[in-house]
Amino acid sequence: MFGKSLFLTTALCVAALAQDPNLHIYLAYGQSNMSGQATVTDADRQTNPRFQVLRAGNHSGQTVGEFYPAAPPMGHSGSKVGIVDFFGRKMIKELPDSITVAVANVAIGGQSIDLFDKDRNAAYVQNAKNKNDTWWIQYLNEYGGDVHKRIVEMGKIAKQKGVIKGFLFHQGEADYQMNDWPKRVKKVYDQFIEELELDPEKTPILIGELAPTGDLGWRNDAVKQAADLIPNGHLISAQGCPALKEASYTLHFTREGYQTFGERYAEKMLELLKAQEPEPDTTSKDTVKTDSTLQDSSKIDSVKTDSTAQDSTIAIRSMPRLQAVESNQPKLYYDKKEQALFVRFKKNGREFRYRVTGSKN
Repeated sequence: MFGKSLFLTTALCVAALAQDPNLHIYLAYGQSNMSGQATVTDADRQTNPRFQVLRAGNHSGQTVGEFYPAAPPMGHSGSKVGIVDFFGRKMIKELPDSITVAVANVAIGGQSIDLFDKDRNAAYVQNAKNKNDTWWIQYLNEYGGDVHKRIVEMGKIAKQKGVIKGFLFHQGEADYQMNDWPKRVKKVYDQFIEELELDPEKTPILIGELAPTGDLGWRNDAVKQAADLIPNGHLISAQGCPALKEASYTLHFTREGYQTFGERYAEKMLELLKAQEPEPDTTSKDTVKTDSTLQDSSKIDSVKTDSTAQDSTIAIRSMPRLQAVESNQPKLYYDKKEQALFVRFKKNGREFRYRVTGSKN
């Protein structure tokens, strides 16, 4: 039956969407402030099933590449509480209950942007070993010995399981003397976009300022330059986020500072998600051509396939009222140019369509 053919075609369209569009995944990278330096409290260990960590480091008895309820350490085994912890909590608080947020965090304190550059990282690691600067190599090993490769691996898993919604980035303290740091930040972002085959117009990177009251707050002009260089780069202000005075330096945020900062990352991302929502469809799509006339689909429950066969109708009662179907759900439409019926749906801002075929039995 033709109706069965349509049902099968529609089912195949939906089955083709193997990943969960309601699983929003963010790839985070950088140095110590992205890793997180605030002391972990009992409240931090309370989990919510809607906030997940895509485990990127080999520790805590968890498997790299698997999803777990998010709790510190979110990055390597020495991570504490930081930007991503408060980012995720704010996101699930504001987003609909149907949305789950996950973060893969690959960050190591004190390291240059060169560690994340696939063209420079091997030489960077070797140079550190030559200088006996190896305290952080244990964390690098938890990330498989190559943080760039690990981020790409996590990105590929993210694309299979859900949707990559953006990058979270905080780094720069180690490179305060690097004049071309903004260009190198863009280069690394561009590498990830290319290797993961992402649409840069739909994949923002949020770049946070260095602590304004810290030792390197004066470098925030360079941070802004990095954000401005990337068409979909967005600067996250750290103004009013307190920095922690430590024995040798003032670089890290206080717990209060991390919370304010992480929530600002979330607020910007929520703003961008809102802007990505499709505009209301104001074109006339509630009619389907059946012969020489147009019939209002709000008044019919079936669509004729030709002008003579009264019994060769396509049942669409499982999809009541075409105009009521959500934009990301399959719906029928008639293409006048091709004179054919199609099932159409949107996924991650892209539109897919399948021609309805079948025969009368």
